[in-house]
Amino acid sequence: MLESGLVPSVSAMFLSFSCYTAIAVVMVGIIAFACFENYTAGKSDNVMDGLVLDEKQRNRDGYTSSTNKNELIGAIGVCATDLRPSGTITVEGEPVDVVTEGGFVDKGNIVKVIGVEGARVVVRRI
Repeated sequence: MLESGLVPSVSAMFLSFSCYTAIAVVMVGIIAFACFENYTAGKSDNVMDGLVLDEKQRNRDGYTSSTNKNELIGAIGVCATDLRPSGTITVEGEPVDVVTEGGFVDKGNIVKVIGVEGARVVVRRI
């Protein structure tokens, strides 16, 4: 005689096996589709070509991560927003995103640029 616990475990195992088989079939289908799509589109045989960026962005083409703001050192500006501790100041009519040395500065106060660290412009209240 079979125990009552044996039948559910066999059906659960069969169901689990069916799910894994279905997942494997779908994954093989996706890979096959990707291979044939690249092949029929006249692209390279490499499947990864569509996933990897092969273009280079050069400074001479106009691509830059940040602009050099060293010319702002010593400049005097007016706070366009509250600096808590970051915000915006206006230097010669141009808005500049800045950070204070650590303190808060209210809108309308005058500040001086004391340093530039990459894209970060550091100011001090005058």
